[in-house]
Amino acid sequence: MTAMPVAMKPAVALFVTALALAAIIGTFFVLGAYPQDPGYHNFADKRAFFGVPNFWNVISNLPFLVIGLMSLTRNRVFALGLIVTAFGSGLYHWNPNDSTLIWDRVGIVIVAGALVSLLVEEYAGGYARISLIVAEVIGIVSLITWYATGDLRLYGIAQFFPGLLIIALPLVFRPMNKAHGLLALVLVFYAIAKLCETYDAAIYHQLYFVSGHTLKHIASAASTASVWLWLVKR
Repeated sequence: MTAMPVAMKPAVALFVTALALAAIIGTFFVLGAYPQDPGYHNFADKRAFFGVPNFWNVISNLPFLVIGLMSLTRNRVFALGLIVTAFGSGLYHWNPNDSTLIWDRVGIVIVAGALVSLLVEEYAGGYARISLIVAEVIGIVSLITWYATGDLRLYGIAQFFPGLLIIALPLVFRPMNKAHGLLALVLVFYAIAKLCETYDAAIYHQLYFVSGHTLKHIASAASTASVWLWLVKR
């Protein structure tokens, strides 16, 4: 692991802060209020097995629990977010509606905030605690904003910002270890997850045995597994 010059630490912190402000201001300036799609809860695969409704969308959250438990010795906040995601998303898919969806998204913002903190620490060699607090507060505020007003813009920023950092930080700064390339897998699997989510019904109607949303959970879990592998290797 290569030490970073002390002078670079505040530069990284300032860069991340400026990028976050630009993302927030730019999103709110360009986009109007972005409401939840009324048809979001209408998933293609509604099959029930063993008394569990929407069985495959519920059970496909188990990989998050496994990776969360594996991550406990690496980063407890990241691990907590994955464990909350496993149970929160499972609860949501058992009974999909706006009231249960918030439990799904609580885990997601915890994971996203933890990853922002890990990336700041990776490049700045410090500021991990303060960046974690700020990122988690923004994530919580984004959920409150969505639940109170229906506007998803801030939640979208909280969810996508770690990916933006994975792309932007190595363009300007040098990471502290050589395992950073593994984070490219985070973006690849995340992109696959979003495609599967978008084409949920189309995939289900083509394959019949599995839906796009179930595959989305598996690809998303693979994305978080890439973070776990990065934590192990660094």
